[in-house]
Amino acid sequence: MTVVLVVSTGLVASAALRPGSPATATAICPGAVTSGAPGTTGAVPTVPAGALPATLLAAPDRLALLPVFRHWASVCALPASLLEATCWWESGWQESAVSVTGAVGLCQIEPAAAETVRGLLDDGALDPRSSSDNIEMSAAYLRWLLDQTGGSRDLALAGYYQGLTSVRQHGILAISRPYVAGISALLADYQWS
Repeated sequence: MTVVLVVSTGLVASAALRPGSPATATAICPGAVTSGAPGTTGAVPTVPAGALPATLLAAPDRLALLPVFRHWASVCALPASLLEATCWWESGWQESAVSVTGAVGLCQIEPAAAETVRGLLDDGALDPRSSSDNIEMSAAYLRWLLDQTGGSRDLALAGYYQGLTSVRQHGILAISRPYVAGISALLADYQWS
């Protein structure tokens, strides 16, 4: 089966995927057979000043999402800091964010990317408008991109933004360089998970 991905920039990429199955889900996210993500309890984790962006520290509702990010990063064997910084860059962890291209939620999942991740995880019920599902989908997508790029963080991030096929054919495009550099700076400047 060939799936078309439309990513943040509106560029199109395609990737060949096997039909979904539980084995496929655990191949992408080894912990995918675990129970669902923890709900946010309203308890805000204690984080030292300067450890995270000030606008995040000032937003208890967004800060309360840290356990959800950490859960799905762990399930997908992904550095939590990479997932957190990517989604911060994408939306500032704003649950109601919608881009002009139709990307939704905390991690700005495009509709076509949502379909792809549902197939990767063999879970058609995932809803990118749900915070936990959006984070799960982003974690699975980043894990898959890292696997496809031999573990290259920069290539995986460029794939998240411009599409993996485009990265393979043209390398990291000039339009993607600020995206990759911005997330890399967030990783360097703050103490994400």
